[in-house]
Amino acid sequence: MAERQYAIQARKNSEAERVEHMLANMASNKAYRYAADRAGRDADGKLLAEHIERFKAYRAGWRGYPKRAIQEKLADQYYKVTGNPPQCVDIETAAFCDLACSFCYRQWITTPDKLIDDALFYRLIDQCEELGVPSVKLNWRGEPLLHPKLAKFVDYAKKHGVLETIINTNAVTLTEEKARALIQAGLDLVIYSFDGGSKATYEKMRVGRFGINAFEPVYENIRRFARLREELGSPFPRTKIQMILTKDTYGEQEEFFKLFEDCVDDVSVKAYTERGGEIPDLEPESQSAVRHFLHERGLPEDTTYWRDMHGQISVATGRLACEQIYQRLMVTYDGTVSMCCYDWGSQHPIGYVDERAWTQAPKDYDAVMEKVAANAKGFEFLQNVQMPNRYSKPPKQVQTLKEIWDGGPLNGVRRAHIGGYMDKMAICKQCPFKETYTWQQLPLVQVSRTPA
Repeated sequence: MAERQYAIQARKNSEAERVEHMLANMASNKAYRYAADRAGRDADGKLLAEHIERFKAYRAGWRGYPKRAIQEKLADQYYKVTGNPPQCVDIETAAFCDLACSFCYRQWITTPDKLIDDALFYRLIDQCEELGVPSVKLNWRGEPLLHPKLAKFVDYAKKHGVLETIINTNAVTLTEEKARALIQAGLDLVIYSFDGGSKATYEKMRVGRFGINAFEPVYENIRRFARLREELGSPFPRTKIQMILTKDTYGEQEEFFKLFEDCVDDVSVKAYTERGGEIPDLEPESQSAVRHFLHERGLPEDTTYWRDMHGQISVATGRLACEQIYQRLMVTYDGTVSMCCYDWGSQHPIGYVDERAWTQAPKDYDAVMEKVAANAKGFEFLQNVQMPNRYSKPPKQVQTLKEIWDGGPLNGVRRAHIGGYMDKMAICKQCPFKETYTWQQLPLVQVSRTPA
């Protein structure tokens, strides 16, 4: 099996430190504390040991379960043979976002400004508990801090046995009140998205949708969160921050690490993936090197490529079966379920957990297009937005997460990937996810370490 390359990079072993931190502090994990309260006590530490072993299995399975499935060519039989549930369910608590980043898919694929219904969220967590899902991420296509009940949602997930609760956030509205509430609710991991090692680059990359988004207050929000966590004496949530590597940000990696290495647990960078904005990720010198390399080998000009944090440029030579179809499920605010985080418009749905997905959601999408046409406040940046394509049409029926996880649509996707014909599916053929490709490196002599 070809070695898989991962697009998120750091200067240390992020995964090892994440696991070590969780295991060392499992006694403070709110899922364990709730379980101990229900049991009356845990004098012999048996319950704590069970939580530790469960977390070890979860993190080992994150890469291990897909690897086994791919090696053994498990498609329709995956759940029947292994009994493995999704290792994470991403629940879109808020499809709404307060930024208008030029590189974001939201500028190109219509996304309603909606919050998830409380009853749907709680029902999903109940199903996660029944399935034995170890982690839940409380966002997908929007900004989770915009949901007023986010902390309550976190607490409910922990009360129902979710080992690791996660959010990705732009930190724009991370007030002291919200920060305290999330820490006290038992949130386990915060992943900040912050692009740029300087004020100028950050404000160019992270544009406010309804007003000016400035570097200083967001930077202070992140630093204050670290101080509050220390003041409250909590080992959680662990924090991580990511910057995507574009032509503008690539040369600011050192500044980016310096900004956050004293207040964020894990500082990392991520390869740029095209989402519609056509943001340049290489300066002219490196673009020329890529074109020359492709021309010499008779490869198409649109061959996928990427540059890592060390300056190494690689071009795609083939495809790999995707890990995500064995790792996670994505649920939109309206109850549509998708198979991976790169299906931004939920264009290849694999099922529904709520009838609003086909009764109300179409009206929500139409409403966005009407506001774009009217150039309404907050929609000025969306003039190129288009309705998402629908590449699959699962039956219009409400199912459980378990039924969808082992259902025909997802198993069909697994068959395509295991069989090596994923390019026959529109959503997978155009996928920019770096981890689904095999790579060949360009000679290092052709690579510019820092942009001109």
